[in-house]
Amino acid sequence: MAKQIRQPNEIELDNKHHGRRENIRRGVIRFRSNPLSVIGLGALLILVIIAIIAPYVVPFPEDAAGNMRALERLQPPGAPYYFGTDHVGRDIFSRVLMGTALALKVGAVIIFLAAAIGVTVGAVAGYFGGWVDDLLMRITDIFLTVPALMLAIAVTAALGKGITNVMIGISLVWWPGFARLTRSLVLTIREEAYVEAARSVGAGPARILLRHIFPNTLSPIVVKMSTDYGFAILTAAALGFIGLGAQPPTPEWGAMINDGRNYFPEDWWVATFPGMAIFIMVFSWNLLGDGIRDLLDPRSDR
Repeated sequence: MAKQIRQPNEIELDNKHHGRRENIRRGVIRFRSNPLSVIGLGALLILVIIAIIAPYVVPFPEDAAGNMRALERLQPPGAPYYFGTDHVGRDIFSRVLMGTALALKVGAVIIFLAAAIGVTVGAVAGYFGGWVDDLLMRITDIFLTVPALMLAIAVTAALGKGITNVMIGISLVWWPGFARLTRSLVLTIREEAYVEAARSVGAGPARILLRHIFPNTLSPIVVKMSTDYGFAILTAAALGFIGLGAQPPTPEWGAMINDGRNYFPEDWWVATFPGMAIFIMVFSWNLLGDGIRDLLDPRSDR
């Protein structure tokens, strides 16, 4: 039986898939060889587990729903209050653990909303160019000229207090970075031969962007999402600290630090343990972001 002759396009497709598998394999090796990235991943897995099981394992779950113990106020760390109690007698250990799920949720909503807005704006600007690009990038520049935290405070204050408005407000000021990144990627990719081929056979702009351009911008966007996640949580905690975020008795870490600042340094535990939780969360995401960059960026030398 004659040996089947493979078509050139089949060979090219196999080579492309092999190249992708090889890049992933090398990325995994780089990720595993970086102990800090592995530590960041492990810490975040622990935080996710805590967020899931906290309502069932914390000693005082009712303290996340407004329970008060006037006679137990400002108790130092020790059994049964492992992190001590706050100014109204609530168990800080229970409230910190119960706040983990809220922090993860806030970060996820902010990053995905900001990415959705920014990627859309950047892709349209980069693909169409001309006056469309100029208009969208000038709008982006306006947002970039104002410090993100100050603009987030202004937007959130205009929308009103509450964790939902905090997430919306921060998302509305976080998208320009994604827009700039996506535009730069699209400007390069739109000149590739496969995009020209798709255009020559009559594919519309929407199909070209979704089927041919967007998949090739995904890796840098995912890297940016992972590195920005922790900073989004930190920004939300800052708004919570000044009273614009989650309202009492919601166990939000920034608001908990604000509750404890009036009792520092004598009753140091009230503000210290929520602050440590924010540090661990943000630092873990930063470490994981470095690892994801190594995993997805074939040009990384680390």
